[in-house]
Amino acid sequence: MPLLERPLTLGFVWGLCTGNWAQSLGVSLFFELLWLDIFPAGTVIPPNPLAPVLASLAAVSYFGVTKPVLAALIMLLALPLGGIFAWIERWHRHYENDAHTRLMRWAKSPEHALGPVQLVRRSALLLFCVNMAAFAVVLACLMALTHILLPRVAPFIQDIPLKWPHLWGVAGIGAVLSLRYRPAYAVLLLGAGLTLVGRLLAW
Repeated sequence: MPLLERPLTLGFVWGLCTGNWAQSLGVSLFFELLWLDIFPAGTVIPPNPLAPVLASLAAVSYFGVTKPVLAALIMLLALPLGGIFAWIERWHRHYENDAHTRLMRWAKSPEHALGPVQLVRRSALLLFCVNMAAFAVVLACLMALTHILLPRVAPFIQDIPLKWPHLWGVAGIGAVLSLRYRPAYAVLLLGAGLTLVGRLLAW
């Protein structure tokens, strides 16, 4: 199940369906690396890994975006979706807090209360419906926002020579953080500093 919840898996499936492998894997690998350091542990609910990827791929395909720099703008707009759907999952957990009470009621009188199967089915159906409705709303908002911003911003940024490896390098900070190794953080900061100095000297 965890493998099915990864951005790369969604990107692979999207690429199979659309044939647009460059954009599909470019977008999905960016989010895969970005949130590699975040994982559910205990009661922690990390950002939803699939909603921003799916929304970004839909917008990139709909607007025919081929340049990574323009795709980066769309991914930036879709980034808050991870937090929105994490909040929805948190709300659902609070909403289902009384499931234990209902389960205890079923244990005492199975014929007068919903059983475990019915409770799980009802909870899953509720979460599915809420997620689908919320995704439809946020996707419509993302499409509208992209429709407004893309023509206005594109003339200023479309000539920036930004490639997918550049975006993956930025997102790779998440991969370095996942190492939980301080010397790796130092190497990252040193590399970023040397790169910045090199760019300044080149100017």
